[in-house]
Amino acid sequence: MTSQTPVKVYVGCALTEAPEAFKSDVEAFKIRLREKGYEVFDFVGLVAGTALDVYEWDMGHCVGECDIFIGICDFPSIGLGFETNQALRLGKPILLVAHQNAKVTRLVLGAAEAEPSIRFERYSKLDEILPLVTAMR
Repeated sequence: MTSQTPVKVYVGCALTEAPEAFKSDVEAFKIRLREKGYEVFDFVGLVAGTALDVYEWDMGHCVGECDIFIGICDFPSIGLGFETNQALRLGKPILLVAHQNAKVTRLVLGAAEAEPSIRFERYSKLDEILPLVTAMR
C-alpha cells in the first residue's frame, strides 16, 4: 500500500439465509484483503450481542467508518440492503458483486446504472474482485 494509513473496507453479505460454504468463502476473502494491507471490519454476526448492538456496530462503525463498502449480493439480504443504502447516503464508494450464477434483483442492477458511486460486477471466484478493490482506492 502506498499510504501509511490502511484503507478501511467493510464487506457486507447475507448471513441469515446464506449457506456455511458461502460464509466461509467470504471470511477467506476478507483474510486475503487483510493480506493485501487493507483494514477489514468484521460484522457482529448472528449470535453475538443484541439486535441493537448489531445495528449500531454494522451501520455506525462498519459502514460509517469504512473507506470502501463491498456488498456481496449472492443471496437475498435485507440487512445488506440497509447497509448499501447507508453507504450510498454517506457517499462511500460501493462495489456490489455477485457470483456469475446468482440471481440479483433488478434494483441492484439499476442502482449501479443510476448511482455514480456504485459499481456492479460478476465473479466466478471472489479473488477476482481484488483488483477492483485496489482500483477504488
